[in-house]
Amino acid sequence: MSKIIAIDDDSIIRALLTNMLQKAGYKILTASDGPTGLNLVSEEDPDLVITDYQMPGMNGMEVLENIQKTKPGLPVVMLTAHGDIALIIKSMQAGAYDYLEKPIAVEELLNVVRNGVELSLQSRSIKENIPASSIKVIEENTLVGRSVIMRDIFKNIGRISTSKVNVLISGETGTGKELIARLIHHSGVTRDNPMVVVNCASLPDAYYEADLFGYCKGAYPGATTDMKGKFELAGEGSVFLDDVSELSDTNQARILRVIQEKEFEKAGCPGTIPMNARIIASTNKDLETMVQAGKFREELYYRLKVFTINIPPLRARKEDIGDMVYHFVAKHNRKLNKKITKLADGLISYLHSYEWPGNVRELENTLMQAMVMTHGDVLEKDNIVLTKVIEPWLNAQLRNLMSLEDMEKYHIQRVLEAVNWHKQDAIDILNLTRPTLNAKIEKYGITKPGLPVEANVK
Repeated sequence: MSKIIAIDDDSIIRALLTNMLQKAGYKILTASDGPTGLNLVSEEDPDLVITDYQMPGMNGMEVLENIQKTKPGLPVVMLTAHGDIALIIKSMQAGAYDYLEKPIAVEELLNVVRNGVELSLQSRSIKENIPASSIKVIEENTLVGRSVIMRDIFKNIGRISTSKVNVLISGETGTGKELIARLIHHSGVTRDNPMVVVNCASLPDAYYEADLFGYCKGAYPGATTDMKGKFELAGEGSVFLDDVSELSDTNQARILRVIQEKEFEKAGCPGTIPMNARIIASTNKDLETMVQAGKFREELYYRLKVFTINIPPLRARKEDIGDMVYHFVAKHNRKLNKKITKLADGLISYLHSYEWPGNVRELENTLMQAMVMTHGDVLEKDNIVLTKVIEPWLNAQLRNLMSLEDMEKYHIQRVLEAVNWHKQDAIDILNLTRPTLNAKIEKYGITKPGLPVEANVK
């Protein structure tokens, strides 16, 4: 029999909860204040806790915070006054499983309790825990992977990090090229100096020289002070040329000259400044093919690729997915104020079945979306939203291919159903504003079963 503890200073509420939950087959213990309730939680090891917020001495938020520390993953349902929106938001931010408004509705109570207890029992049965080493504080720029391919990449990083040779990193979008660049920079002789990022895709010719090389006061109209460019700011560190294939021919020539001469000029300043930084460049295109087509300068290509690192797509190293899941969950637990320590059975295998066209970036974003929808300490497989799940529906439509509007309607409806029509969770996943989501619900006629049409956009 599942065990529930109810904490409330109101004897009528305690009696009401006892009556409703005992009839539903639960064993229920009650306490009239926070400290007594916490002692019961420690002694009885319940499957769910219901606590009132407004209590003398220790309030419900303090009870929740204590349980989060001593029994992370135990679902806590907060009882709130009707219409107290600020408290509802605060409770969910603090990690409450759900909330119930007074006066308590029987069906709503039983539904919340049933789902919470099921989550608690599942958590107890889960065998796949996230390793403790992954739960410790992690560097934001950590790169993980134990596949043979990644081990070879790490070995090469160790070899080149002791010198300042130029490095060209290639790989599909989302494979982690900037993380590799940061790992190279922070692992060796450049670690104590800056790494400056140059986004080559957004580098207009008109501002190129000022952005990269800086200028002295009076060099241009409005130049009232000296400004350091990115090469000067990098000093003895690294300049990371992200998406180097997007450089215009003019900018390619300028970069080539700096690499060849090991110096550059600041507009309006006498003399030259030595260029002592290492150049790390990345590309998601085949530069050799671009050279042959006359779209990239051959000499610059060979200057950049003194050493090359090719990062394979995630689909070619799926054995790294497990480590990545542990890493990203631990990383985003802090950011999302979650305490996820377990993975649902079969979750890693489920992720292995997908091809990950967006690579590591898609995996990280998918896990973040799943974590937003997770209430307890278990990352549920049902919360993983992959484009692959749409395929069977698409296959049924091959004779009449969908329009973009049909695709959008299908995806929005599926996300709403996945989050049980919790609008804020849907907004977080779809990256929409509430007015935009409501407008699309109305436009496509998306309805929640049992609700009148007009209620779906409130």
